[in-house]
Amino acid sequence: MQAIDYLYASRESEIASLRRLLLTGEFITRISELIHLLQRERGVSNIWLCSGGQRFGDELADRARDADLGQQQMMQVLPPTQPQPGYSRFCLLIAAGLQALEGLPELRAQIANQSISHTRAMDAFNHIIRTLLNLVFEAADTASEPEISQALIALFSFMQGKELAGQERATGSAGFSAGYFTPEQRQHMQELIEAQEQSFATFSQFADAQNLQRWQQIADTGSEIERLRRIACTGGRHGEDGVLTWFRLLTARLDNMKLIEDSLSRLLMACCRRAIASTQRQPLPCGTLTDKTEFTLYVAGANWLGGQDTTLSSSGLAPQLGRTVLSMIGEQAKRLQAQADELASMRASLNERKTIDRAKAWLMQQHGYSEQEAWQILRKGAMNQNKRILEIAQAILAVAATLDP
Repeated sequence: MQAIDYLYASRESEIASLRRLLLTGEFITRISELIHLLQRERGVSNIWLCSGGQRFGDELADRARDADLGQQQMMQVLPPTQPQPGYSRFCLLIAAGLQALEGLPELRAQIANQSISHTRAMDAFNHIIRTLLNLVFEAADTASEPEISQALIALFSFMQGKELAGQERATGSAGFSAGYFTPEQRQHMQELIEAQEQSFATFSQFADAQNLQRWQQIADTGSEIERLRRIACTGGRHGEDGVLTWFRLLTARLDNMKLIEDSLSRLLMACCRRAIASTQRQPLPCGTLTDKTEFTLYVAGANWLGGQDTTLSSSGLAPQLGRTVLSMIGEQAKRLQAQADELASMRASLNERKTIDRAKAWLMQQHGYSEQEAWQILRKGAMNQNKRILEIAQAILAVAATLDP
């Protein structure tokens, strides 16, 4: 009875795929925790370096130990290394993340000795965190269940916005510690604020109602943060305690965002478990078709050749069979098509991001721009030509292809 066999195989394959996603979800949850601990270590290290070793020195070792513990917990849930179809890129990104983490001990030693500038130290932390965020993006890009894809995209977008908020804290801390903001720092602050808004706008599109409401409750940064932002972006005056006030306020904001991030991680795991349970509950017509060795077009007990109720259906099979295997196949096909349509919409959003990122990478390589500068080039081009940023990115990549075929 080949139809039933393949239906069983289809369902079991889907369950196996969802279980792999569940393991990936556990891995992503640990990555989320590790990134948060690295962000805390980056913040303390930044104040230490910007103050010339006068502030937060007693916290350096504590934050490093926390991050090391987070890394150990992440290592405990690393996905298996067995080759699997479509698994190559994810393994490559895991390797890149682990390699980036190997540089932490040397970076910490340079920070402790103050033999590295705060700018280079922050760039090093940013690189490590970026390689870990790439894993979350890849998981969102390859998930095959719409509800899980939506949860992953919401989580990634929120984590990206939170990381940009962490970079804003670092940039602001440097300026307030020095007593002034350079033109480059002021521009960078503005770019970071704009980029956060973009990430949280994407999050809002894919977030569940509960977490979206939580974010809306804390999205307003408050009058004190806005006042300090204006000082940073305009070069205004501030008191000597500006750096500590800024660091305290931004840290509290990041900690509140972590609570939402944790909720998004729990939702992701719940989606995975719910999808597995739902698939396991899907009925198969085993009660009607039990004899796998004698399957024919004839249904026992029915006069297949005569009578109105037993004539061949338009599909060429008796109606009794159509109500079992064929109905199951039809229902499963509709469900899979609905999933495919929903995933196609999500994939379109992710593919747009990939195109924009490729265009930014080309601008950075060709002209030495920073990532934020490359983004501003795309943004200004879109505004000047009244086009979408995606269209400008596509045009740049077309030019790039002609210059470097």
